[in-house]
Amino acid sequence: MSLLDEITSENTKPRHDCMVCFCIRDMSREDSAELVSCLADATYTATSIARVLNARGYPIHVEGKQIRRHRKMCI
Repeated sequence: MSLLDEITSENTKPRHDCMVCFCIRDMSREDSAELVSCLADATYTATSIARVLNARGYPIHVEGKQIRRHRKMCI
């Protein structure tokens, strides 16, 4: 397999969405809007947001790493 074939094959693999983006899409409109607002407001810590999402059953690590990554990459 050539280098181009390998890169093309890798490029067509399904990408995993950001878990926080998944949460936003999965929630009710009201909850989703509130979460987006909290994510945009730095006074809400990544850890506090992660703990609440985790308690609601979303697979978010309680340390807040996914929240911080989302804030850095998706906002």
